[in-house]
Amino acid sequence: MEEERKEEKTVEREVKDVEELKGVLKTVREEVPGLLRDIVGPLKELMGTTLTEEQARERAKAIAAFYKELVASGMKEDVAIELVRSQFISPAELIKSVMSQAQRKREGFE
Repeated sequence: MEEERKEEKTVEREVKDVEELKGVLKTVREEVPGLLRDIVGPLKELMGTTLTEEQARERAKAIAAFYKELVASGMKEDVAIELVRSQFISPAELIKSVMSQAQRKREGFE
């Protein structure tokens, strides 16, 4: 009799687990396509902004010149570095920003 109860509880737990898994899969099926749509557009745009070697070299020169001008005008080096960082965004930061915006957008609709 005790074994039957254990078996019933095990079966109940398994049924509960299966139902929970169904719910998770349903949510994934409903949410992932929208999330992908939110990400694909910005990623395509980002892919179009990748730099050639020459473009990267020119960008590096521009950044260095900007920094040198700031320091030459009397700005402290640490302040100049922060200003340069805020003016020239890296591709990694751009991706992080896009992903963060997409996540906030998704959370706003829920």
